[in-house]
Amino acid sequence: MLLDEAVPATTRRTVSTPEEDVRVHAVSKSHHEERLQPETEHLFWKLQIGGWLFIAVYGFFARVVTFSDFRLAFTLTLSMDLVGFLLTSAAHHYVLRNVQRLITIPVFLGAAAFSLACGTLQMYLAWFLRDLLFPEALPFNTPLTPVVYYTSVLLGWMLAYFCLRSDYEARIARLRRSEALAEAMRSELEQLRLQLAPHFLFNALNSVASEIHERPDTALEMVREIAGYLRYCLNQQRRDLCPLSEEVEAMNAYLRIQEIRFEDKLQCTVSVDETVRDMIVPHMILQGLVENAVKHGLKHQSNRIDIHVSVSRLGKEEVEVSVTNSGKISETDPTRKSIGHANLRKRLQLYYPEMHEFSLREGQGMVVARILLKGPACSV
Repeated sequence: MLLDEAVPATTRRTVSTPEEDVRVHAVSKSHHEERLQPETEHLFWKLQIGGWLFIAVYGFFARVVTFSDFRLAFTLTLSMDLVGFLLTSAAHHYVLRNVQRLITIPVFLGAAAFSLACGTLQMYLAWFLRDLLFPEALPFNTPLTPVVYYTSVLLGWMLAYFCLRSDYEARIARLRRSEALAEAMRSELEQLRLQLAPHFLFNALNSVASEIHERPDTALEMVREIAGYLRYCLNQQRRDLCPLSEEVEAMNAYLRIQEIRFEDKLQCTVSVDETVRDMIVPHMILQGLVENAVKHGLKHQSNRIDIHVSVSRLGKEEVEVSVTNSGKISETDPTRKSIGHANLRKRLQLYYPEMHEFSLREGQGMVVARILLKGPACSV
């Protein structure tokens, strides 16, 4: 019943098939793209309106200089730049729906042909409006000048559009890669964390089993402590990071379990710098080190084992965690890796990339496992 109290009523974990993973990934990707679409459109219309306002102001003054007629300059600016605004808006919608890759020769040739055709169309429209509304105005010296002007404006718009759109899509691609990497890291961390609980439970239940026949009262007390420790682990399921003070408390609970079992044979001391108790660290970062210290230290000590845990601040951003136990490093089968240390190394690499050190050394009858954290943990 004590163990039942530490376990939620019902917990189901489903295993997805590769087809389901692909389907979920596709759905999440489509949702992601739907979320990005309004942002992309909003940015385009801001730049579109701002850009054509600038072109209109520039074109107005250029026409005033050319025709020396404010009314004609205003009429041509209002009509021609409105046409340019509508043509480029239509081009944007066409590219958005039908063009997958912008930086290609066919797309550039198509953009140049579109600019030339629309520039010629605008020239004829401007000529028609001038002759219709302002017949006394100065005539165009040659149709080439307005064609070059309108085509240049549209080509400039096309180049700016392609550059900004390509840069934006490159940013989105980098964002998606970052999100995919973060999701992969979260998945790996979840697998590593799920690996720790069965590893601890396997060792703890073996310890209880060895005491049931000879010392049933001790075994019962150990079960109570294990239930409390597992309750803590279950409460931390949804938290990747937690204050160091909580990890120290959980580690002390584990040490109490072992002290109940081994009594005077196991002596533990814990020293924690008060300035680091509120530091945010990965969940279960201490338990693996202490568990290995107890498990492997007892293999080589027939009388007693001393374990000392120390957490201290070395600098403004550096914190050192060391677990020292009497004994020596086990000479195990090289093909068999330590679950605790391998798990810890992977988690440190994910939470503290290029910002940590981990070492395990032996000397003068003592084994020292040392972690140096050189900054805050990354939120994955």
